[in-house]
Amino acid sequence: MKRTVFSLFCLLCVCTIFLTGCWDQRELNKIALVMAIGLDKTKGKEEYRVSYEVVNPTEISGKTGTGRTTPVTVYNSSGSTVFEALRNAAEETPRQLMISHINIIVIGEDLAKEGIHGILDFFERDDEGRLTSNLLIAKDAKAEEVLKTLTPIEKVPAFAIKGKLDTMVKKLSKGYDIELDEVIRGALRKGGGPAISGVQLIEHAESGLKESDIKRTSPATIIKISGLAMFKHGKLVGWLNGETARGAAVINNKLRGSAVSIGCKQKKRGLSIEVRRSKTKIKASSRDRIPTIQLFVKQEGSIGHILCAIDLKKSKEIRKLEKKWAKETKKEVENAISQAQRNHTDIFGFGEALERTNKQEWKKIEKNWSNIFAKSKVEVHVETRIRRPGMRSIPYLFSEKE
Repeated sequence: MKRTVFSLFCLLCVCTIFLTGCWDQRELNKIALVMAIGLDKTKGKEEYRVSYEVVNPTEISGKTGTGRTTPVTVYNSSGSTVFEALRNAAEETPRQLMISHINIIVIGEDLAKEGIHGILDFFERDDEGRLTSNLLIAKDAKAEEVLKTLTPIEKVPAFAIKGKLDTMVKKLSKGYDIELDEVIRGALRKGGGPAISGVQLIEHAESGLKESDIKRTSPATIIKISGLAMFKHGKLVGWLNGETARGAAVINNKLRGSAVSIGCKQKKRGLSIEVRRSKTKIKASSRDRIPTIQLFVKQEGSIGHILCAIDLKKSKEIRKLEKKWAKETKKEVENAISQAQRNHTDIFGFGEALERTNKQEWKKIEKNWSNIFAKSKVEVHVETRIRRPGMRSIPYLFSEKE
């Protein structure tokens, strides 16, 4: 017994030799936390221009900060690969860049049109990055311009962009958030690719570079989450905007909440419905290499605003509104499908649904799926339910009419 205890003691003593110290430690005063990365095409060169949004710790700590500099600093470096550009940043940055805290990755539109496969390879291969970062496409702008634009309310622009993306998804869903790992899976989709939300600068891009521009009630430059970028074979091929982007969110089960306006009496958009739940099922089949796609959409919501006289206590009036809502949703979904078909890119995973249903038939059309998808007939069935009229059943306008 004593010999066993002594042996265990000796074993523990030996183990402590390998547990002491931190061989790969990095002190806080030696690293720079990167909150966002932007990637652009270098004009006239086959290079990546990479921008790094680095936090200035003294400006975001405490309640006020020193006020001597901006909350973030954006550094730039170039290289034939993203990895080389990251290492070349050592020539400018006083600290080692740490990219494990990245919230947002922004890709310029010009670079997205050339292809993002090389970018995805770096982030999937690198051991410091994380695949949960959100990816965005800079619409009609460079990624560098987006990162350099200072924002009110949030000191760090990366946090502001992430917050706007989350708010848009929860309240509007004219687009959706997509993480890096999902983009990688979508890029491997046969005959299609992922759909990635866009970020846009409103008004003058150069005016948002100064700290003085956020010290006003109406910022000179506003960062806006706008549209869905459609990809095929890793390249940007087109955009879905507004209600059409919301139709894509419905198909991909990405709609978390939204407001849909429908006709009400003589008013074209006189009633708003708050969409609270949305679920879409895809059924695919193929016979003699002719695919059939069916979408079954179920949505629930409540009345948000009425500008006409309707008695919401009557069930027949509710049924009429549900039919109009279903018709509007069907139109948005069909418009999204139509635009994707015009660009010959299956961003909805219809091919994957077909493969799950009939693998043998899928093998026959797999190589030509993008062209077959463009000509496929898609049937859309929408079922809607208005669960609540809000805090008031009879609107004021109805009382006035009486």
